[in-house]
Amino acid sequence: MLCARVPQVVPHRAHPLLAAKSARLYRKSPTFRTMALQLGYEAWVKGDPATKSLGDCPFCHRALLALEEKQAKYTRDYVKFSDKPKWLFDVNPEGSVPVVKDNETSEWFVDSAKFVDYLEDKHPEPALGKSTDVPDAGTKVFPSFVAVIKSPEGDTSKIGLLVEELKGLNNHLESSGPYLKGKNVSSGDLALAPKLHHMQVALKAFKGFEIPQEFKAVYAYLENMRSRQSWQNTQYSDEAVLSGWKPKLGSG
Repeated sequence: MLCARVPQVVPHRAHPLLAAKSARLYRKSPTFRTMALQLGYEAWVKGDPATKSLGDCPFCHRALLALEEKQAKYTRDYVKFSDKPKWLFDVNPEGSVPVVKDNETSEWFVDSAKFVDYLEDKHPEPALGKSTDVPDAGTKVFPSFVAVIKSPEGDTSKIGLLVEELKGLNNHLESSGPYLKGKNVSSGDLALAPKLHHMQVALKAFKGFEIPQEFKAVYAYLENMRSRQSWQNTQYSDEAVLSGWKPKLGSG
């Protein structure tokens, strides 16, 4: 998948010289004039600027879900990975997304978890909690999924570990659900649900694997998350997910 893992960079204020340089480059953005007149946030995520279609990055999805759940004012712009703008590397030398700017403070955020925590502090209602205050359940599902998708064709040795992780998640949701921390959605759900979505879509298409039917709480969890307005406003096509993961097939 082309979405880079988000680097651990703290929110920062740009050096005056860098800020001036970035501003000149950023004025090329069609949203620059409106940004100067508004508060709120500017979120740059993986996608196609020409069609304004959202790409498949689960980390971008996490940031957008947080903005939606907080009902924060924001605008969304898209970065085509084959044609990344130069200003992106000025803001984040890794060139990864999401990058989000708080137009009120001029701070840039290049780490989705840190941005979610920032939103929680600045917009405490509705409460989502911090990214570190989440149960362990489900935290290893995504790396287990990646191990399966990268395994050579015909190699099913990694499936068992993934099923065990899904079983642990299912048990937790049965006893403490319907969301990770109970009856209300939390920041942990905004991180986990996009990754579960990627897993379900990609493994069914590429490996013929489906979440075991007995894990009813996991199915209910995904249905609950996908039915939320925040998800409806930030969803992307299954085709985008598949195109993102296809280059990773058998690469492990």
